[in-house]
Amino acid sequence: MTEEMIAKNGYGVVENTITIFLLGGSSMRRDAFAGFHPAVNLCFFAVAIGLTMFLMHPVFLAISLVCSGAYLWYLQGARGFWRQVGFLVPVLVFTAALNPMFNHEGVTVLFYLHNGNPVTFEALCFGLASAVLMGASLLWFSCCNAVFTTDKIIFLFGRIIPSLSLLISMTLRFVPRFKTYLQTTMQVQQAMQAPKGKLGELRQALAAFSATVSWAMEQSIVTADSMKSRGYGAAGRTAYAIYRFERRDGVALGILVALTLGTVLPWMTGAVEWLFYPAMTGNLLGFGPIVSYLSFTGICLMPLTIDLTEDCKWNSLRSKI
Repeated sequence: MTEEMIAKNGYGVVENTITIFLLGGSSMRRDAFAGFHPAVNLCFFAVAIGLTMFLMHPVFLAISLVCSGAYLWYLQGARGFWRQVGFLVPVLVFTAALNPMFNHEGVTVLFYLHNGNPVTFEALCFGLASAVLMGASLLWFSCCNAVFTTDKIIFLFGRIIPSLSLLISMTLRFVPRFKTYLQTTMQVQQAMQAPKGKLGELRQALAAFSATVSWAMEQSIVTADSMKSRGYGAAGRTAYAIYRFERRDGVALGILVALTLGTVLPWMTGAVEWLFYPAMTGNLLGFGPIVSYLSFTGICLMPLTIDLTEDCKWNSLRSKI
């Protein structure tokens, strides 16, 4: 591909695109949204997760769940997506079933428990809504973990709260490393000697956990020595900024603000509302709800739209080689 072709097609975002390798496969995905300024990434996930948590409305929850799942599928592929969903489904089913067992509000009684407490349709729907809210929020956090790297955390908060930003970045890096080392240790032990019975499995797991904790303590000493040798805590240290706020970042922030206002204003004016108790009431259709639905859908689909647009540009350029 020549430089003239790149300049002609305006594909200047290639150098800012972060490549994400999918675990368990040879393919790779270029997440163009991750190449935007960290402030844009932070604002998007703050808005998406915040609106998902505070707008307790079935339509908004469904939109958030579908869009977060689609974005996670794009980032991690089918295997990574089903690994996340397989862990979430039992938790969400338990959450949905737990609410009507203890919350007996509502006017529509479905049946009575053995102790005489009613199970209401409203409590069941509220439990389902709570489960969807939890699932959508966790999926958004998984996407945020893939896009929002430790370098971005330090870049945004390193000068404001350097100690806290370093602690957060080190914690986010430590947890997956600890999990990987623990799994590797257990696999090595099982390959050397298969456990006999449940007691043997428990002893083997405790031994692997003890070895992993010892490794983590040794790594903390190595990390401390490395930080000291690199001048951590010394006065007058400078920071190299690897991110620059460009025009496209400003456009993305402007669109995000406009869509956020389009989502929130109908709620503030009372055009959109939803109540679960004592009976489910609310607005599903109308000018205000539809504007709010479309705005929230635009927010949730923003990163996926950017990625798919850049994929189309990339495929178009490759076809001209």
